[in-house]
Amino acid sequence: MELLEAIGTRRSIRFFKPWKEVEDWKIQRMLQAARYASCQGNCGSTEAIVIDKKTYPQEKFERIIECASPFNEIQLRQAPVVIAWLINMDAWYKELVESFAVLFPARAVTAAHGWTYKILTESTHPRLMSFPRDKAEDLLRIEAGLAIANSQLEATELGLGCCLLATGRKPAEFPKALGIPENIVPIWLMAVGYAAESPGQRPRKRFDRLYHLNEYGNRLEEDQNVKQELREGKMIQPMAPLPGRDEELRHVCRMFGFNEDMPDMPKENIRELYKEDSIYYGEVPPGLEDKGV
Repeated sequence: MELLEAIGTRRSIRFFKPWKEVEDWKIQRMLQAARYASCQGNCGSTEAIVIDKKTYPQEKFERIIECASPFNEIQLRQAPVVIAWLINMDAWYKELVESFAVLFPARAVTAAHGWTYKILTESTHPRLMSFPRDKAEDLLRIEAGLAIANSQLEATELGLGCCLLATGRKPAEFPKALGIPENIVPIWLMAVGYAAESPGQRPRKRFDRLYHLNEYGNRLEEDQNVKQELREGKMIQPMAPLPGRDEELRHVCRMFGFNEDMPDMPKENIRELYKEDSIYYGEVPPGLEDKGV
């Protein structure tokens, strides 16, 4: 799969095939993709625990499920593999000089940018070490997001589905359930497996409501020629709901013994999303007209 198609095909998958195991080598490739994501100071703070449910103790896994939000439980139980993404704060507070210094012999930085080993150790490093933990953690969460995004694109390229899952039910218990030391911050669970559904591309805000030219509020207009090229490259794909999506969802729910009802939303509220001046699309997508919306 080409990069543009992988970007466009990635979805948050919420129904998995629990009977279809995920090959170990595919998880390896996902983690390698995460390892090569951009990270400031070359710090490499993003870590992960791969939970293979074939070998992971069920009692321990139930403790993890208790921490997750209730609407995330199905994904956790269905996915053959769950990845717990983590931040290692020691990568910032204990290892940063070594992580950055390795860039010198690698010739990734030069004196042209003002770098010397003396400046790194006597000026830059003390300043970075003065950051409070919450500030440093915020920065490293950005790095983790980049790594996770890489892993998801690689998973998509390999035919897998993923879904990031919060642990809002018992966030304080989450580190204990994973058995991690205090320098490790758990940030996300990620279900990984083969999708049991085929959702369309999710709605996204309009291009000109997200991006600005030269100053905030001066909307950057969407280039329709570029947009067409991205359609041809399969990055921009038919938007959800695809024809037959309700029937697919009901069938999948029936197969697993779940409630088949669709979440309710008043038609007038749906219409608001597609008004000409809305932050979304300004046109009713295919499929909604058929439903009388």
